[in-house]
Amino acid sequence: MNLDSNTKKALVSELLCLADTKWTLGHWYIKVMLNCRTLTDATAYAGMSQDELGHTRALFRWMEEELELADKQLEFGRDSDRIHNMEMLDKPPQNRGDFILSAFLAETALWRFFATFKDGNIAALANLVKHCGKETYFHKLSVDGWLKTLDKEELEQMKAALPSRLPLIMAWFGDDGSDLLHDEGVRSVSVASAKQIFTEEVLNKLVPVLDLSDEQVKDLLTDTTSDDFDSRRRRTAGTRMPDTLWEFIVPTSEVAKLARRPLAVSIEDNIDLW
Repeated sequence: MNLDSNTKKALVSELLCLADTKWTLGHWYIKVMLNCRTLTDATAYAGMSQDELGHTRALFRWMEEELELADKQLEFGRDSDRIHNMEMLDKPPQNRGDFILSAFLAETALWRFFATFKDGNIAALANLVKHCGKETYFHKLSVDGWLKTLDKEELEQMKAALPSRLPLIMAWFGDDGSDLLHDEGVRSVSVASAKQIFTEEVLNKLVPVLDLSDEQVKDLLTDTTSDDFDSRRRRTAGTRMPDTLWEFIVPTSEVAKLARRPLAVSIEDNIDLW
């Protein structure tokens, strides 16, 4: 793949923003599975978590193979201060309304960002996006279904969570500045355009569901990017995901480390079961 160093660095950073956020969201679904109300919800959470973690693994492997990164270091060779996950997902959902709002915002934003590569000039990446998009479509159907089942209390929970969740998503998209990957054709759609499409989707979906006016939602859709924003990781500079969340994603116990040892190493183990 013939990319200059700046383009390659930009691509790695952007794909990590996607992969690490999907990694985190997949673990959100695993965690809330214990609180599901119905078997249908449990099945949905299980399927969606499997999809998100599968997309994460596929992106990691693609970057390692096509962008010549060290094998398996993206998954097991980084600490939490080098993870590019969406800052909005650092805070766990406080209730069901907050969870459904956060899932809707994260799923919608992730797809709009991921789809910017769908018709870019790297064919293998474009094909990967299209494949993942087929599975993401069913996530959208699930979240749309959850929005229709909210009771009055849960709708109030969503309204209460909106001011803290939505601005962080808008900040994640950035300040609509330069877009090297779009200039180079790696992206077929700019991040600024993806942000605009996301904004329209939020207005079209949340205004009628929450019985809010366009103006009330638009007030929260303003750019809140701070001066200390890390554009490479798309989150506030110097921040990392909470330790408890990181430990859930990559457990550090000795048993967990043994479980994730490569087959090429573990196959040589001599375990005396008696």
